[in-house]
Amino acid sequence: MNLFRRSPRNDGERKRLRAQPASNGNRRRTSATPQAPGAAAGDDPPRTAKRKAVRAIARLALAVAATLLVLWGCVAAYGKATTAEYFSVTEIQIGGNVRLAEPEVIAAAAIERGVNIFRVDAEAIARRLEQHPWVLDATATRKLPRGLEIGIVERKVEAIVLFDVPYLVDDAGAVFKRWVPGDPTPPPTISGLDREQLRTDAEAVQIAINDAIALARRYRAQGLDRVAPIAEVHAEVDGGFSITAGADPFYVRFGKGPYRQKLARLSDLLRRLRADGERPAVIHFDNEIRPDRVTVKLKKRPPGEGENDVEVTRKP
Repeated sequence: MNLFRRSPRNDGERKRLRAQPASNGNRRRTSATPQAPGAAAGDDPPRTAKRKAVRAIARLALAVAATLLVLWGCVAAYGKATTAEYFSVTEIQIGGNVRLAEPEVIAAAAIERGVNIFRVDAEAIARRLEQHPWVLDATATRKLPRGLEIGIVERKVEAIVLFDVPYLVDDAGAVFKRWVPGDPTPPPTISGLDREQLRTDAEAVQIAINDAIALARRYRAQGLDRVAPIAEVHAEVDGGFSITAGADPFYVRFGKGPYRQKLARLSDLLRRLRADGERPAVIHFDNEIRPDRVTVKLKKRPPGEGENDVEVTRKP
């Protein structure tokens, strides 16, 4: 009888022996609860989960504390910067001003030298500047550490419009301020409008102003301003226009537009009158029945030079 059990001769026999159930006496005892991965033998799983939760909370608290610390540092740094004398505004650069002097721009912007650069509201400065009647557009930019840059676009005066008192009109046709001594007085003066019209029908008044400016521009483009500078454009009650022009003033009633052809005819007429030694007093281009007719009333000649106050009807 062999006291030793013979070992399996090959791998197949080994696998077969492993598959055989162990005897009751030699059965291996195993724990009823599987061991948690990574946990040491004998650890309680609920305690392990609790430890993980505590660690997660600790990490979160640390992150919040670090964030609060950074924010506190930023607030402290901002507070220091907004009170530091190093950041006081000492340099103000202004560009685009022609009519307005630098002290006027600074006063309109309502800024003071020495104010902290971080307390300067650049957008508010631009808005305050644009409330000035001469300023069409404005910008303001902070230039660290102590500078402020201001740029403005001033209005360009195109004409004066007479209501009850004269007002300035810019090149866009906007009435932007009441004329006062010291303001420019560019030609032409636009008349024939009143303040009551502006109150009851502002749109119609604006159209009339724009049309008057357009007529004056066409007059200059035709070269007529070199012959007889335009002084006044009058808005007639029928919607047409008349002008007063010349160093030796004469009156031209155009009636309603279009005006390009009428201005060309006026240029030719003035040239012929100068050649004849005549001086116009009143010229009418408003004959709606016979638009090809021009009526001219001539000024008196000096004594001994011929007839006075003659009225001539000419064809173009």
